[in-house]
Amino acid sequence: MKSQLKQSPLRILFVAAGAVLTVACATDNSTTPVASSEAVAALVSAPMSFDQLNTSFVGVSDTDPSFGFMPFFPGDGDQNRFGPGWHEFMGGGLGEGFIGGIGFGPAFGRGPFGDWDDSDACAFSTTTNRIECTATNRHGLTVNRSFSFLDAAGAVQQRFNRTTTNTVNVTTSISGTRTHHETATSTVDASSDFTVSGLASGSTQRNVDGKSAGTESTTGTRDGDAFTAMRSAGDTITGLAIPIQDNRPTFPTAGTIIRSMQATVTVGSGTPSTSSRREVITYDGSATAQVVITHDGVTKNCTKPLPHGRLTCQ
Repeated sequence: MKSQLKQSPLRILFVAAGAVLTVACATDNSTTPVASSEAVAALVSAPMSFDQLNTSFVGVSDTDPSFGFMPFFPGDGDQNRFGPGWHEFMGGGLGEGFIGGIGFGPAFGRGPFGDWDDSDACAFSTTTNRIECTATNRHGLTVNRSFSFLDAAGAVQQRFNRTTTNTVNVTTSISGTRTHHETATSTVDASSDFTVSGLASGSTQRNVDGKSAGTESTTGTRDGDAFTAMRSAGDTITGLAIPIQDNRPTFPTAGTIIRSMQATVTVGSGTPSTSSRREVITYDGSATAQVVITHDGVTKNCTKPLPHGRLTCQ
């Protein structure tokens, strides 16, 4: 939830803030990587369209000229070949709101997952009791969104109110096909369902639950060689509790985030290359998140200082 909803009719502030990566994306491979293959490189970034979802992944904006995955080819360099190491999160990193990188108070807005913007492109439906948004087309991808606003008593609201709205739910679905890098075509199908409560004036804690999932299937050619690439990713956010403190960032003190990615890449008539990764992030009330990473069958126990600091694994 990062620069993900930047151009959407309604957006959460933490999405835009997440565009500043909390963790470098495969810029430091001082630790020996798990594997060297076309597929492991595919785990560095999130699948196409994840910049428009509500998710812990940091999706790449479609305004980026490198948007869209291309497999490793000789001469690309180790950064692209090795993928995420043990010092960084996969899928573009972990969004700022999930590590305490977004402050609260007059200088920062309404804190993590707290700011919403209204738009004429969305309207309240008495049939669904939700704010339904007109489908938008983003360079070949169709984006559908729907919102629910509730006050502290659970009563339905027809629009967001910065004082009385306590709970927001947003569902997003994305599908379509896009051509990138001139020779590659990607077909995507992705969705997210995200809920945050504790937004009403006087609340002392934000509570966050959500899930996202998506697939990206790409075919194309590069340097005369045909390739195919399939990537899937998803996360489940459960029981995230974020205390609210004026004028300074605050990090989650409870809850878990489970993230996973899989990739299969085939270049020419070569053998398919596969790679998978799972990250389980647990918040226990301390200033350190516990992270368990399983990458291609290898598991390491790691820690992540909050709000900022590199992953350290054993």
